[in-house]
Amino acid sequence: MNKKSEILPLTGLRFIAALFVFFFHIHIRWSLATNPFLKNILDQGAIGMSVFFILSGFILAYQYAGARTTQKSYLVNRFARIYPIYAFTAIATLPWIGITFVSTSNTDIATGIGQGILLIFANIFIIQAWFPQFFSFWNDGASWSISVEVFCYIILPFASTLLEQLTIRQLCAVAFICILFSALPGLSAALFPSPAVSIFYSLPIFRLPEFILGVCTCLAAKEGLGNRYGTFSQLVVLAVIFIYLGFAGPALPIYVGHNWIVAPSIAFIILSLSNSRGFISLILSSKPLLWLGKISYCIYSLQFLIIVPLIKHHDVIIEKFSLMQNNWILAMTALFFLILFSGIANYFIEEPSRIWIKRRYHQISSEK
Repeated sequence: MNKKSEILPLTGLRFIAALFVFFFHIHIRWSLATNPFLKNILDQGAIGMSVFFILSGFILAYQYAGARTTQKSYLVNRFARIYPIYAFTAIATLPWIGITFVSTSNTDIATGIGQGILLIFANIFIIQAWFPQFFSFWNDGASWSISVEVFCYIILPFASTLLEQLTIRQLCAVAFICILFSALPGLSAALFPSPAVSIFYSLPIFRLPEFILGVCTCLAAKEGLGNRYGTFSQLVVLAVIFIYLGFAGPALPIYVGHNWIVAPSIAFIILSLSNSRGFISLILSSKPLLWLGKISYCIYSLQFLIIVPLIKHHDVIIEKFSLMQNNWILAMTALFFLILFSGIANYFIEEPSRIWIKRRYHQISSEK
């Protein structure tokens, strides 16, 4: 694996994960399938988030593990990568902050003000994922994964320093433990049903094992482990996963309940794609998918701006445009506008802001 070059298939894979999550968000509101097998797969679209977290661990370890960069520079780079679009989405979704003063009593007003202050504080510092009760307010139901990512960013320098010292056998052992811990919340939810189990899906500490699994996968790839596997192995693993999801469906109460098979499968696909060879790698490295992968963070972040108005005005839309009664046409139309807005946001906000922040940081550093 060449340390100096971008692993192109993984860029394309980012879009596939974002697309899976998008169709899941549409499907749970307007069903896209009546066939039980396909419906079961779409019902589990939230496992696309596991792809994001494992892939994030892999890519960040690929970029920073063993690299000669200061911790401050690393954090500035991460801030420049995620915060501009994150802040834009937070501002754009202020109309849906979810706080209403339904009473004129001092208690209700004081509570509302307190809610507003706490929500703003949590969102500025991107810690909202630690408080699941915030999820019905503002954009927190959509931005929780960014909060998880920030926690993982902080952990990475410490984790990678320790993991880089391990042998392949020891890395495999750590990876196995990560798979086990990523699956345990789902197992516990199945054995001890409770309304509180939903917190396992979003709390950063419960998604950390997926991220660390990605780091382990990257370090294994650096040792050449990914060179052993090609397209046939990838197709077999993908077939097993889709067959499993098609028949298993939402049998477990939360999506991470499938991690016992999903997490290692995702890690294997990423590992095998890291050598950038084979039919699947060529498809994921194609120019359209590379561009879509490049804007995938915007695609994920801006979904809320498409789906919420669609929910609020769905009846009016299908009344004016009869074709929209077909949920697939509705979904593809929404996807078209999502990609359009994401491309614009990437070009005018994400990339210019990232470049400006990094230049500003280096300018300040050089002046000291």
